[in-house]
Amino acid sequence: MGDSVRVAEARDAGGRATTWVYRFDHPARGDNGGLGACHGAEVPFVFGTIGRADVRALIGDPPSQAVAGTAHAAWVSFVRDGAPGWSPYTVDGRVTGLLTDEINEAGDPSGEERVLWDGIR
Repeated sequence: MGDSVRVAEARDAGGRATTWVYRFDHPARGDNGGLGACHGAEVPFVFGTIGRADVRALIGDPPSQAVAGTAHAAWVSFVRDGAPGWSPYTVDGRVTGLLTDEINEAGDPSGEERVLWDGIR
């Protein structure tokens, strides 16, 4: 988490680019051998490949079509319209899109963890 938040903060400080941050909150740890919502878990949901057997260890079984619809729609919206469906990230608000079977907007949802990274390179 530390590096991705630092990149978002730097982009906001530079003032030249709008930045959106998301946290993919699926699957639950019990659904995929304890991995939970790990790095890359959203990719099969975004690209419509949740039906492939080779991704089941990562995303669990059975995969959620509702989550796939939400993730795919957010990425399509970002590509088509330039916005994924939640507010941009700024250091003041730290808005993050929380993706599951719906999109919820949260301000600094992992604030305690983020603060632990302060001062660490």
